[in-house]
Amino acid sequence: MYALVLVCLVSSVMAYTDEAMADKVENLPGAEALNITFNQFSGYIPVGESKQLRYWFYEAESDAANKPLTFWSNGGPGCSGLLGAMTEQGPFRPNKDLKLEMNPYSWNKVSNMVFIEAPAGVGFSYSDNEDDYKTGDDQTANDNYDLIQGFLKRFPEYSKNSLYITSESYGGHYMPTLAKVIVDQNKAGSQPVLNFKGFAVGNPYTNFYSGTPSGLVTYWGHQLVAKPTWDEYSKKCFETTPSNPKQATECSDLMVVLFEQ
Repeated sequence: MYALVLVCLVSSVMAYTDEAMADKVENLPGAEALNITFNQFSGYIPVGESKQLRYWFYEAESDAANKPLTFWSNGGPGCSGLLGAMTEQGPFRPNKDLKLEMNPYSWNKVSNMVFIEAPAGVGFSYSDNEDDYKTGDDQTANDNYDLIQGFLKRFPEYSKNSLYITSESYGGHYMPTLAKVIVDQNKAGSQPVLNFKGFAVGNPYTNFYSGTPSGLVTYWGHQLVAKPTWDEYSKKCFETTPSNPKQATECSDLMVVLFEQ
């Protein structure tokens, strides 16, 4: 009797909604030989009147009910979140035989992970209105907020979990703008109030004169560019942000020379 009660308690912890169960991944091509111990779900979250944004959700490997909930979007702008899922910090990695293997460094060892494809037009995300494919950072932030809200309505079990948002590259735009929307909406009392704990961005791209020079510094550090050109570039363009059109043009020309070297 005690064993039966225990089973009932464990199964009730993650009693997902019917809508969530309709998205459950039952068969994953290439993973037939793997021992997958966590649930995964993939589907669309409706956003606005005409957008459908794709997500792929991997439970944490253990104690999913109490682990944080982390959303990941690749940068670009225009890169699919599945890039991160399948080549970076997702639980699976494709190999040369077109089979999947487990990723020992997957983030779902410590967190529930939701990989998203945004904005509409990226990856499998789409819209019935072609005008939606013309977007910007503010609209993407609002859409991603609506996606998170839609996800938590489909998976209300995670509405109280610590929430993190993460990205890389152009995520230097995506995450700060989304964080502000979350904070503002929480203050306004929008439901559910998100248990937002913070955001993280890898190699964040904020603007041309902070993003591109960091790559050139790497080239210089590996002695892949000529010192005279590098000295001229770093003096004019790296140590100070170009402040006039002439200086900006000179910097652009020097960047071309450095990339060609």
